[in-house]
Amino acid sequence: MTTDPVYLPKIRIRRTDDEGNPSWGFTRKNMGLFLLLLALGSLIGSFYLSQASQAATAGLEVRGLTEERERWRQENASLRGQIAEKETSSNIKKRAEELGFRDREGVEYLIIDQLPLELPDQEASPAVPVQERDPNEPHSLSSELAHWWEELTAQFESWMNIQP
Repeated sequence: MTTDPVYLPKIRIRRTDDEGNPSWGFTRKNMGLFLLLLALGSLIGSFYLSQASQAATAGLEVRGLTEERERWRQENASLRGQIAEKETSSNIKKRAEELGFRDREGVEYLIIDQLPLELPDQEASPAVPVQERDPNEPHSLSSELAHWWEELTAQFESWMNIQP
């Protein structure tokens, strides 16, 4: 049995120079592609650094504003405490005495026996007649109230009977 020789094509995995050392093959095309990738990577890196620095600056600003808000809250609490202290009755009484006010020994009441029905400076307004209650009809007001209540309950019951 004879076999024919098989010829395999030569596959180059790496380039080698004349001495057999591997050569990386930096041609103009490869060099241009490398520089393009380097420039693109630098651009992306600078964009990332810019965003990171802006985020850090914003974080510091937020922290500063939070500290300032907390300081204002503490100052407001302190001022509220001072206001509460100054509004106590003993402090108000002491301050009134410093201004010359004194406590009264007693309370004086003004008693008016008969009040006028009309004020003297309103002479042009017509007098409204006052209805006097008849002593023979003591339940007239209560009968009117009972009649009103019956009408109200009847209206309510009619609303309840309406079907939607």
